[in-house]
Amino acid sequence: MSKEIEQDKSWITVGRPGYLGKNKDAQLAAWDQEFGPGNWRLTWEMANGEVMDYDAVFLQYVESYAQYFFDHPDEAHFLTDNFSYAYDKELITKEEAFDPHFLFEKPGHPNQFHNVALNLALEIELGLPFKGIQPIQVREGKPGTDPGSWPAGWRWSPGQIPAVHPEYIPEQTQPGWWQPGSIEHLYQATKVLQIKK
Repeated sequence: MSKEIEQDKSWITVGRPGYLGKNKDAQLAAWDQEFGPGNWRLTWEMANGEVMDYDAVFLQYVESYAQYFFDHPDEAHFLTDNFSYAYDKELITKEEAFDPHFLFEKPGHPNQFHNVALNLALEIELGLPFKGIQPIQVREGKPGTDPGSWPAGWRWSPGQIPAVHPEYIPEQTQPGWWQPGSIEHLYQATKVLQIKK
């Protein structure tokens, strides 16, 4: 957890924006206009009041993927034996697929980092290097479409993977495509908009 965020009292929470999706850039620009650049930020406030920055909440993804694959070694070996790494929406290089900041808050691109957490969980946390030659897309298909048309790795999307700390998820409901108690649920339900006092 970021100690700076925990102790910094110069920010106040003004809302829970939830899932931004393809509206991300427009919403960030609207907050810049409303509050001024540098006068707002997104953080993640857990049910126990603990406030995390992106790096800390990203570790929740890594830990959750590591626990899931520890509990499902057949799936872990399937991925590492047959593929070279996981990517999300945009095909990226293997080096980029291990960088949690490469496609986070990058203008013109949706946030893409759960694949990085999956890659780190398998290779670093569990010591299972990828041996395949082709990457696998890990992303759920659009709701209401035929699952047969979904990316090959949809079952490992963050909306399907249980959060290692479900107790961090607030009681309030947050509508979305993810399963309750998943790491994506944790990420979206705990996301808060803060502005400078």
